[in-house]
Amino acid sequence: MSKFDRRDFLKAFVATAGCFAVSASPLPFVSRLSRAEAAPGTYHFPQGLASGDPQPEAVMLWTRVEPVVDGNGAVSADAAAVIDLYVQVAEDEAFSRMVTERALRAGPDSDHTIRVLVRGLKPDTIYYYRFFAGSDATPMIGRTRTAPRPGDARPVRFVFLCCQNYEQGYYGAFRRLVNDDMAAKPEDQIEFVLHLGDFIYEHTGDVPEVEKPARIIGPLPNGSKPWEPDGKKTNWQRGGQAPETLADYRFLYKTYLMDPDLQAARARFPFIHTWDDHEFTNDCWQAHDTYFGDGEPAQVRKLAANRSWFEYIPAFLSDAPAFNGVASQAHDLKPAKVETGPMGEPDENFLLQDRNNLDAINSLTIYRAFRWGAMLDLVITDLRSYRSPPVLTEEVKAFIKGAPLPPVRIVKLLDEGRSAQNGNPPATLEYKGRQLPNPRRASPPGTHMGGPQKTWFKSVMTASKARWRIWANSVPALAMRIDFASLPFVGLENGYVGADSWQGHPGELRELMAFLKDRKIGNVVSCSGDYHAHIAGRLPVDPDGDTLSYSAVEFVTTGVSSGSMFSGAEQASRSNAFFRRAVVIEESDGSLRENFNNTVVNGLRSGLIANYTNSPKVGAMFRNERASPGLDYLDSNSHGYAVATLADDRMTVELVNVGDVSKDAGPSGSPVLRRARFTVKSWQGGAEPTLEGPEFDGEPAFPHLGSTA
Repeated sequence: MSKFDRRDFLKAFVATAGCFAVSASPLPFVSRLSRAEAAPGTYHFPQGLASGDPQPEAVMLWTRVEPVVDGNGAVSADAAAVIDLYVQVAEDEAFSRMVTERALRAGPDSDHTIRVLVRGLKPDTIYYYRFFAGSDATPMIGRTRTAPRPGDARPVRFVFLCCQNYEQGYYGAFRRLVNDDMAAKPEDQIEFVLHLGDFIYEHTGDVPEVEKPARIIGPLPNGSKPWEPDGKKTNWQRGGQAPETLADYRFLYKTYLMDPDLQAARARFPFIHTWDDHEFTNDCWQAHDTYFGDGEPAQVRKLAANRSWFEYIPAFLSDAPAFNGVASQAHDLKPAKVETGPMGEPDENFLLQDRNNLDAINSLTIYRAFRWGAMLDLVITDLRSYRSPPVLTEEVKAFIKGAPLPPVRIVKLLDEGRSAQNGNPPATLEYKGRQLPNPRRASPPGTHMGGPQKTWFKSVMTASKARWRIWANSVPALAMRIDFASLPFVGLENGYVGADSWQGHPGELRELMAFLKDRKIGNVVSCSGDYHAHIAGRLPVDPDGDTLSYSAVEFVTTGVSSGSMFSGAEQASRSNAFFRRAVVIEESDGSLRENFNNTVVNGLRSGLIANYTNSPKVGAMFRNERASPGLDYLDSNSHGYAVATLADDRMTVELVNVGDVSKDAGPSGSPVLRRARFTVKSWQGGAEPTLEGPEFDGEPAFPHLGSTA
């Protein structure tokens, strides 16, 4: 828990490699600093610049500098040396009204990255910034914005997005966002971008074998042995590698951040970040990976992943202000030395007690909260570092072999651990006449947040006084199921569409939704990512209760460039003619309609009948409202982002689908295939939230039949 005063904070912050703190005050335009003695073209800033975590009077600025390497491989300066540079911040783009100028040094300990916390700024104000090294400047001028004062009541507009796999697609969605914002009226412009994770994809070749990568990341400096396909990892390309060292993770960030569209977005908007799994390792939990089988401990990699994230993502962590009396738990990177090995036994919060695991996790804490005027309280969670191991181990997967999706009953029972059946968990599990000794019979209940973060989350939600509470939730909480049990004589159970989200930890989600309902905390909206689809719905207290009561609303944004949910479902259905009918409707011209949307939202019977009749109208007659309780909308074949606008009486969200990202859209940005617009009316705590929409600009998502707006 941070209890630093301002002086302590400044000492601790600037003691971290690449970190500086400066105060703003009016300055003349003429530079008071003499530029370093270096000829033009000695240095460059290949990853651009960025700002993050804006406060009413402060913002974090970032860049990375390095010597220029010419076409013959000659380096203009010592690549391992400290580089002198400086930053300028101004109230205008011409830098005629400068507010700060500060000398800085970038060294190899931070991979020549710089994080500058600028204090003493005006609230709710646009600022411009740039960096110099010698005579060389950042390739573009940065633009950022401070937050309004906590009591300022005005509408708020922000974007949320995620999942930008460099090899699976191009970043035309970022360019579309920037171009639209530049053309918008000042009152309609975006104030910040909320990035929900998967900023990088850690292993190279993360593209299905059957697809051609849009672009290639070169070999990692110290990565794992290049992958040779053997049928076990169909989402790995030949030659793909997993990172093993800090140098590998740094290489990935540097590669991703050389994309011009991503640089343009980071230069125009302040970003607020959390992470998901790929910043460390796919489907990770604590300091553990899951590449092969049940995976392996990876404490050294976790520490390297945390350090590289801290170096490349501008975030205000140590000594962030308390939230309405709730102390901040976030902190900057702490030095640690760890070894990879067994992770020990769990405590009551399912945190494995090996010291290396704990030190790797605790090297960086990023869950935190922001106040953005009177309209918005933003709650950022970390849903990877403290979560319990997945219930679907290789042993359990073998036990439920033949189930098309993880059965809801089995997942819930395992997640409850020793609390199942009112504290009398069954000794064995049963499925299709088979039995398995219950592997979680003596385990604590599963957790997504971990105990301390969950306590903090409840405290923040209780203390929140803003009109709207936005939960930055890196993985979806909405129920996404296929109701196999609705078909007679098939003998299948309802299954989860994925269990790496909140669906793998349903007990804790019920607890949190019940907490919001019992405490009468209204206007809670979860903004989520990870699933590579646009999704909207309401979050029930208990999706399997006799009656449904709702506590919150959720919008899930699709991936910027990562492979869509539909493409994965379509590929998986090719070997099963029955299931394929639930996933696609094949037109006479060979094109595919996304019947998967219909099946997940409206139920398996609706999807199958829509396929056999080629009529979503007929399929809708057989809708099962409890197929995926609370789920109202799914656009599974999508790329893009979401735009949220908060006003006193309503929240509107546009789910922007830019379609195909396999080709570089260039300076014009990706064209928009559709915008799906939703409205959430303000509601009192304890009441039932409602979701209106969608209204479409452009072609409606299948199976919607309504006219466009």
